[in-house]
Amino acid sequence: MIKAKGFSTERFMNMAAYRGVYLWDVAQDGAGMTMNAPRGSLPLLQACAEKTGCTLQVIRWGGLPASLRRFRGRQALAAGMLLFAAGLYALSSFIWVVNVEGNERLSSEEILDSCRDMGLHPGTWKKGLDLNAVTNALLESFPDISWASVSLKGTDATIRLAETIEKAEIVDKATPCDIVAAQDGVILKITAERGTPLVSEGDVVKKGDVLISSEVIIGLEGEEQYPEYVAAEGAVTARIWLRLAEDAPLAYEEIVYDGEVQENHSLIFDSRELDLLHPSENREGKEWEKKPLWERPLALGDFELPLKWKKESWRSFARVQKTRTPEEAKALLEENLRKKTENLLSAYGTIEDIEIHYTEYADSVHAEAEASLTERIEEKQTTEKERETENGTI
Repeated sequence: MIKAKGFSTERFMNMAAYRGVYLWDVAQDGAGMTMNAPRGSLPLLQACAEKTGCTLQVIRWGGLPASLRRFRGRQALAAGMLLFAAGLYALSSFIWVVNVEGNERLSSEEILDSCRDMGLHPGTWKKGLDLNAVTNALLESFPDISWASVSLKGTDATIRLAETIEKAEIVDKATPCDIVAAQDGVILKITAERGTPLVSEGDVVKKGDVLISSEVIIGLEGEEQYPEYVAAEGAVTARIWLRLAEDAPLAYEEIVYDGEVQENHSLIFDSRELDLLHPSENREGKEWEKKPLWERPLALGDFELPLKWKKESWRSFARVQKTRTPEEAKALLEENLRKKTENLLSAYGTIEDIEIHYTEYADSVHAEAEASLTERIEEKQTTEKERETENGTI
């Protein structure tokens, strides 16, 4: 940046422009003009100033050479900048993040594991990677992939794929099988889609009894008839009973929290844990409940370092001895037994009734429950004919 003073500053600028000197950011500054000019044009500008009777003053130097001259006495800073640039260039030569797009049935973890075997994973050198080879290997390894491509952008690798049309579920309707009872019960309803029903409503069945037979008699009445075996299909609903038992002590211990909560941060390296911020020093004098909040691996992109950052919460509590009345124990037992019964139900089952008998002792209450349920009890079983066919006797 220069400043020209005199009565002919306009003539000075015209002469410099005529001689091919590019001037920019020209501005009025009192009795003179300030402007920017190329560094190598200073001798020519001084000659123009002498011919036009102007005085020329250099205000400051700019550009990369001037910036570099400021670091002449700061070798450590200059070396650090060079090392930073070299490190940035080196890090940009590797892949740090691998993304998967377009997968629905296939899991991303399964695809990433396969790509790792092919050499594509966080930390891979970009120039040593053959993207076409990875693409072809993916198509060969996964029959459910109809199209795939692998692209690089910066330090990210993106795997885009399209899955094949999902195959329809094949239901075996040719292999003969019976529908048998999965447990004891009283038949409430039976619906046979294929096969011959052998029981009716109100029948009592045992586990393993055939409910719908695979044997179907073919032929009109009065004519020759012969058996044919099919894959039996149908639904059987029955009334079943469950027996459950549980005890509830009258004296029990309850945990009461005092409201004090502290956080613990730790660094994990090679199964060794180092506490960085931990609860107060007197925590050994109390009882604390430890609850992990999260545990995150430290990573550079998708490249995981052998370090993990862990955070936990600590809640102090006291153990209080309490007692409950027999009535309270019975209410607790009823709730627990009902929950247990609900957990044993299938998606088709319902609870009809629960009958509970209590026995009171000096220190506890014992409960025995009999639950009446409505459930589906059918299950398929290979027939003797099919087993004989598999053994080669027919």
